[in-house]
Amino acid sequence: MTSTDWIGKDVIAADGERLGRVKEVQGGYFAVDAPLARHFWLSAIYVATLSRFDELRLTLSSREIEDHKLDKPGLEPAQDSDAARAADSLLSDEQALAQRERMERDLLGQGRQRR
Repeated sequence: MTSTDWIGKDVIAADGERLGRVKEVQGGYFAVDAPLARHFWLSAIYVATLSRFDELRLTLSSREIEDHKLDKPGLEPAQDSDAARAADSLLSDEQALAQRERMERDLLGQGRQRR
């Protein structure tokens, strides 16, 4: 997702404020070495572009950065995990209809048992 080519590039907020330089890249996250402050991590989803001036331009303004800073890179989902496989599988229209009918029958049966 991110590129090690980003290391050393200036990080610029959407409002034009320079936040620092990319210090490290790990998975979908990058560390910003901020001047006169502790470094922090951001998700690569906030990168709008790599400008022609070799700056990483963000979608976040300098005021929004505080809400998105991380002390360390976030966790990446395992590519072969059950959750990843489940997210990739969709039901066909027929399967969805059959599942809905089963659920409605089950609910109807539960309502009769309570009486």
